[in-house]
Amino acid sequence: MQQSPVTVEQIITMISEVKQDPSCLTRLDRDSDIIHDAGLDSIQLIHFILRVEDDFNVEIDFEEFDMEHLGSIQAFCNFVSLEANQGQAVEEQVKTV
Repeated sequence: MQQSPVTVEQIITMISEVKQDPSCLTRLDRDSDIIHDAGLDSIQLIHFILRVEDDFNVEIDFEEFDMEHLGSIQAFCNFVSLEANQGQAVEEQVKTV
């Protein structure tokens, strides 16, 4: 069973909460760059990634993570959705063994 895709709105809300900046809700969109347009500093980026991992039950390997996934909110949503579904597929395989 696949998880629902991660939405742009969910990610923008998380960015707004991590930055404690409600203006993110209106000024960011699917094409916004997570670092440059959202203005996340390095500490905020770590908090954001940890929040994404917790909320979507994914594990993001920082050593293998491609920064291009942060080039737009939509690209990041696609990446997280794919990771979540791959993780769920592995869990289901383990349960059937």
